[in-house]
Amino acid sequence: MAHKSILFLLFLAQILLHAEKIIAKVPAIIVFGDSTVDAGNNNYIPTLVKSNFKPYGRDFSGGVPTGRFSNGRLPTDFISQAFGCKPTIPAYLDPQYTIKDFATGVCFASAGSGYDNVTSDIVSVIPLWKELEYYK
Repeated sequence: MAHKSILFLLFLAQILLHAEKIIAKVPAIIVFGDSTVDAGNNNYIPTLVKSNFKPYGRDFSGGVPTGRFSNGRLPTDFISQAFGCKPTIPAYLDPQYTIKDFATGVCFASAGSGYDNVTSDIVSVIPLWKELEYYK
């Protein structure tokens, strides 16, 4: 597992080192996944899998929990900013989300989701197939 983490960090470092050359080529960041990249979609569905309470968000702007399973920004937020897009990617289900947000990036991820639909059904989160359906 440590080997995979090191490879991911090396990959991320390469992306960030070359981000200035890529800025014009990446107009938006579209995110699918689980809790590692959920920007707060679970705040808007009836599930126990949420992180909209302290200590989550303590290092985020204003120290407010946003639904991210992190004390601050997510890796996808840093990647988005490195590519010249917005510094935080909004959750698709956020009522403040507009079609203009979609043009620069949006997050469909739901904490607790997995490849197997049963995983999502057990904890009442958005399954991966539904994340893709939202994108359509």
